[in-house]
Amino acid sequence: MKRMKNSELKEYLNSFPDDAQVSVILTNPKKRKVYDIVNAMCITDFDQPVFCIEVGKESNMDAELVAACKECEQDAEKLAGQMQIEDFPEVLP
Repeated sequence: MKRMKNSELKEYLNSFPDDAQVSVILTNPKKRKVYDIVNAMCITDFDQPVFCIEVGKESNMDAELVAACKECEQDAEKLAGQMQIEDFPEVLP
């Protein structure tokens, strides 16, 4: 599993205007579930950037998000050796 480096996050964020809102979507694509975000915060006393997200109610994805998942799954099938979330049981809900 590739983890994003701070420099990569900065580069990504710098591609948007400074006043652009940030969105976070918590999902379980295989189960077609999406989760409410109760609270999001940055933890500042670690040696690396840490985002802590409190997860709320689970609900079914809408048709648009299901379609996006299907498209990503089709793209992933084209990649040999693609890792699946099931490869990391410690992060599964």
